[in-house]
Amino acid sequence: MTQDTSTYYVWIGGSCDYGHKERAGGAAVVIEHNGNIISRDVISDLHTTEFRMMLTLMVKVMQEIPEGSDILFLTNAAYIQNFDKTPTAKSANRTSSESKDASSLAISAESRGRKARANSDLIIQCIEEKKRHNSVGVKIVQYYKSPLLIETHDRATEAMAKTRKEFHLKNK
Repeated sequence: MTQDTSTYYVWIGGSCDYGHKERAGGAAVVIEHNGNIISRDVISDLHTTEFRMMLTLMVKVMQEIPEGSDILFLTNAAYIQNFDKTPTAKSANRTSSESKDASSLAISAESRGRKARANSDLIIQCIEEKKRHNSVGVKIVQYYKSPLLIETHDRATEAMAKTRKEFHLKNK
């Protein structure tokens, strides 16, 4: 991929372990600008999803990158393509029984049968932060062809495992 030297390229990936009761989720970014890696960041938490963690990290990145910038998030997670779409009553009130497709399943997985919020709080924050910049977009890339994307997934998984381990040590 040919990179524009003025654009901030943000590789973003996430990981979640739905199989554990405490369901840890994590997300990580690698930020490139002018052909150089300028920053790395990772977050994780319990009782969440990788999508929520990715949107949280997107908000943080847009807050930290200088105003008026061009930002391109590179990921294999199609879910975050809607980071700048205003949540509708339907998307904010979908239950797991109403889920019809993969993105709906991602939304309803967080709800566990309750009314889903569809991460509308974070999407609204993304919409607000996007206004500070010249352009912000998401490009879907192939995972296995993107070493920096693979790194984000590995770092998110490590952070998630560390968060879960600390939780269990504290609650022995």
